[in-house]
Amino acid sequence: MVVFRRAIFATVLFTGVAAAQAADSAPAALRQSVREFSPLLAAHRARVDVALARRGAAGLTPPASASVEVEEVPGGANVIDAGSMRLDVSRELWPSARRRAERSVADRDIERARLEAETVERALDALVTQLLVKTGASAAIAARLSSEDSLLGGAEEALRARFAVADARYVDILRLRTERLRVETELSLSRADARIGRRQLIRLVSPSDSLRLVSLVDAAVTIEARKFLRGTLPALPNLDSLLSASGAIRLAQLGVERAQALRALTIAEQRPVLAASLGVQRFADEQGDANLGLTAGFSMPLSFMARRGNAARRLVAEREVSLAQAERVATETRVSSALAVAADRYETARAQIAAFDAALLRGAREERETALAAYRANTMSLVELLDFERALAQAEVSRMRSQAEAADAMLDLLSSVLGVIDVPNAGVPERIGGER
Repeated sequence: MVVFRRAIFATVLFTGVAAAQAADSAPAALRQSVREFSPLLAAHRARVDVALARRGAAGLTPPASASVEVEEVPGGANVIDAGSMRLDVSRELWPSARRRAERSVADRDIERARLEAETVERALDALVTQLLVKTGASAAIAARLSSEDSLLGGAEEALRARFAVADARYVDILRLRTERLRVETELSLSRADARIGRRQLIRLVSPSDSLRLVSLVDAAVTIEARKFLRGTLPALPNLDSLLSASGAIRLAQLGVERAQALRALTIAEQRPVLAASLGVQRFADEQGDANLGLTAGFSMPLSFMARRGNAARRLVAEREVSLAQAERVATETRVSSALAVAADRYETARAQIAAFDAALLRGAREERETALAAYRANTMSLVELLDFERALAQAEVSRMRSQAEAADAMLDLLSSVLGVIDVPNAGVPERIGGER
């Protein structure tokens, strides 16, 4: 029997640990599902494949060219009896500089496509986090308002019992009903925000409402809602490290490198490249007999004959490099400014959270039932009970909003680091939990 009980206990304990681990992995599994089903990310991955294919086609040896010449054709266009026929095959020799430049441009395109795909993937993760944070905040605030409504409901029952024996005024009933209406209005808004966020998360994962995805979203939102009851927020990461890892700045730097590679390609294309030809010729001698002979030749473009055109092309390439460098500087300035603003928002939210005395809030929560019992025993007035519960609920809801604001500021930091990426804005409404 003892062994049997221990087996049952071990089974229950293992099941509980497995359930806890599955619940903790729900947000990560949700992000993975979004990455798997995102059409936007699939498009960027396809761009990487295209860039890789273009790299395979870049810098290849140009094909040989063939030319045919026919001279001294007799009347009636009798080509066979022509006095001279010639077939040449020519090919460029040593076009290595141009081939290297073409490959360099293709390499920059691959790096850009991969970086954009990586940035979109991280932006999607940030979007899922934003939806989870706001939906979790709305759910947590709704739970707190529901608790407040429950306490007010208990107070109303006690008030009605006292009113039935003429021990309470009707104005107190009106005051309590008005307070409950206010709380229920805010509760309805919070629940609506939570439903909207939940629906957007489901649609972000998949257009279909499969049971597995719905359960995954619900588990992730539940975990996020519980986080709002925990401690303080972590400190900000170093802004210099964020700036150096910025995807936007890396993309701008790749723009500079690609413009430089295009400039090198322009210069390489203007360099003279020697082409050699080898062929065979049939011609008639003085006696009219046909003879065959080999032909050989060399050709080279005369670039100096198009100096103005070449200079104009080089000027365009130089201006494009200057433009890319100016855009990189502008991107660095913009990202640095956005990081500073988001950091200020985050620190402000952390300061607001730190202003709440955790011990005082915990003690006030423990006194809620005592306060309701005191009101039922007629040792506390209705106004005192309402003031107590309203102040406690307002402090807790404000703390949750500050946490949501801090999470938004952190996401702004990530967005600034990632850069401007075309990710659909699927955020929930800015209002979190209604107005108090």
